[in-house]
Amino acid sequence: MIFVFMKLKITVILIIGFILIAGHPFYVSVMEVEYDAKSREVGISIKTFPDDMEETLRMSTGKKVDIGTNDKVTIGKLMDQYIQQHVSIAIDNQQKAMYYLGYEIDKEGLWMYFSIPSQKRFRNLEITSDLMYEYRPEQTNIIHMRIAGKEKSYRLTPPTKKIIFNYSAD
Repeated sequence: MIFVFMKLKITVILIIGFILIAGHPFYVSVMEVEYDAKSREVGISIKTFPDDMEETLRMSTGKKVDIGTNDKVTIGKLMDQYIQQHVSIAIDNQQKAMYYLGYEIDKEGLWMYFSIPSQKRFRNLEITSDLMYEYRPEQTNIIHMRIAGKEKSYRLTPPTKKIIFNYSAD
């Protein structure tokens, strides 16, 4: 599945981060976007720290949020609504709907999964993200793209919100 590669890469990045910096004095999310030509699906996974997302959702909704609770449906809806408000994707200059697939907690990380189905090959993909910018002004959002064997990465920090990845659709 698309997410296996993404999980491995993000896990390595976060482990290195934990080794370099003790505790949790940095604020980062990592978004992996991968296009699978065979299934014609754009898979999106976002990883961040659960406590950062809880605080962000509390600020956004005014309610106390505990991601570790058994009420995955309610928590999932809150996360989906927040992500839909703060992350958008356009393919070949057309806004695309991201479909929420679910979330999981993996050790110290929170994974959220989305999909954009039925996509033919494309030339460019634009991501707009201000994920958790309102929570911490020092928030960093790292975006990794993998399309047609080509990998590109970018780092967004406030006030920058947009990145465009151009690919040749041979």
